[in-house]
Order: sequence, then C-alpha cells, then structure tokens
Amino acid sequence: MESLQDWLTQPDGIATRLRMLRAQAGLSGKALADSQSWAQSKVSRIESGAQMPSPADIQAWAVACNVGGAELDELLRLGDTARGMREAFRSRMARGQEHVQADHNDLTARSHLIRYFETVWVPGFLQVPDYTRRVLTEMTSLHDLQIDDVDAALATRMQRQQMLYDPSKQFEFLICEPVLRWLICPPAVMREQLDRLQSVIGLPRIRFGIVPMGVELTTTPQNSFQIYVGADGPVVAVETFITETFVRGDEAEAYERVMARLWEQAATGDQARRLIIAAIEALEP
Repeated sequence: MESLQDWLTQPDGIATRLRMLRAQAGLSGKALADSQSWAQSKVSRIESGAQMPSPADIQAWAVACNVGGAELDELLRLGDTARGMREAFRSRMARGQEHVQADHNDLTARSHLIRYFETVWVPGFLQVPDYTRRVLTEMTSLHDLQIDDVDAALATRMQRQQMLYDPSKQFEFLICEPVLRWLICPPAVMREQLDRLQSVIGLPRIRFGIVPMGVELTTTPQNSFQIYVGADGPVVAVETFITETFVRGDEAEAYERVMARLWEQAATGDQARRLIIAAIEALEP
C-alpha cells in the first residue's frame, strides 16, 4: 500500500514541490518558519509528507518564496488533489480482500503501538475465525466484489493476530458495549467470540476496555477508527461503508485526543469482564 506520505513526497508531490521552492528561494527551514510565525517542526513535517499543508499554508509558503500567478495556482491544485487523495475502499477491495488484509498487516508490522476504537465489530486482532468469516462474507456482498477470496483474506487476518505476541508492540482495544450485543453471527459463534474477549483482559502489553451503555459521556462515539503509531508518527485509518481513509499529522493527532477522552468512560478489568459475561448470558441457549 502506497501511503499518503509516500504520495506527497513523490517527485512531483506537493511536499517535494514546496521543499524545492524553499531551496530555490535560499531559505532555511527555520527562516521560512520564522517568517510565518510557525514552529520549525511544521516546515519539516510538511516537507517530509507527515503533515498535509492547508491552502493557507501553501499560500503563505508561496509568499515567503516570492511565488505567485500560475505557479501558485498549480501548487493550490496539487494541494487540493492531495487532500482529496483518499483511497476508496471499494477500489482497493476490487483486487480482493486478501490484499486489503495484507496492507494492514504491513502497517501493523511498521508500528509499535496499535490502538483500535470500535462501535460495531470486535477488533480484527481479537476475532475468532468464524466471526471473521461472517464479517468478510458481508464485505463481499456489500461491495459487490467479483473476487471471492474470503478464505485467503481470513488466513491473512489470522496471521496478523500473531503480532499480539510481539514484545516490541503494545495494543489498545476500546469497544462500545453494543459490540458485545450485535448478533451478526449464530449465538454459538458469538459466545465463542465473547469468551475470546475475556481471555485478553489483563494480558501484558494489551489494554482492553468497553464504553458502557448508561454512562454519561463527554465524547460521543461517532465512528470506528484505528491508530497505528510508528517511527513517522501516527497514521489513522477511518472506515465507513464505502471508504477507508488514512490521515496523518494534525488530523491524526486529533483522533489520538478523541481516543484519550473515550478511555475516560471505559470499563476495564473486572468491570469489563462483567459486561462480557452479561452479554454471554443474554444469548439464546
């Protein structure tokens, strides 16, 4: 998977173009930052592709480098293209779900901290095979896929679960209580899945919590997302019915703040276990 950062820093990417303009103007990163009252790190993040420049950033950069007219228009166009560069989940899925799962395996391998917030599904790292099969089968129908590679995609997702035992990685899994109750599979499968969730409570390097119903919230759980933190900072994957968007920089940091606030309401340890047991007991025999 070519990351957004890779795309921004390709030879004709907006990050590369801005870096070249600064060099041609004879400005150091610090000089450019000082001229706009920015932190010097902002210039570095934009030039490395770690932060998406806003239209105002591009215009300020151009002013500092004495650029205008058609060249400024082209820079703004590149910025618009970059901000619109969001991988359509459907187009990625058209190659088969195994490719999508492999992409996430690669992203996980490059990360030392993986954080999941889920409003609908059990996080993939914690899914039992029959639950995963149900999820992937729905994706085949939902996206009208011509490639039915559920078995291969399931095997690839199960491979990712081995990274739970990598001592160099830490994990956070925060789910909303309805995830325990959505009956998306037969009760027997759901019971197995809920038992699996119990087994991760208290494990080293894994933080597990549940946002319970009936608790007054300071932050509304609007959608699921995953945060992958590697050497280049956080990358956030946001999934909807039709797309999967990857964001970095300031946007990713905003998701990290949301995650911290959601944890404030979370039930953990024995409290989380009691919620899981209640969901198991509510299942039909």
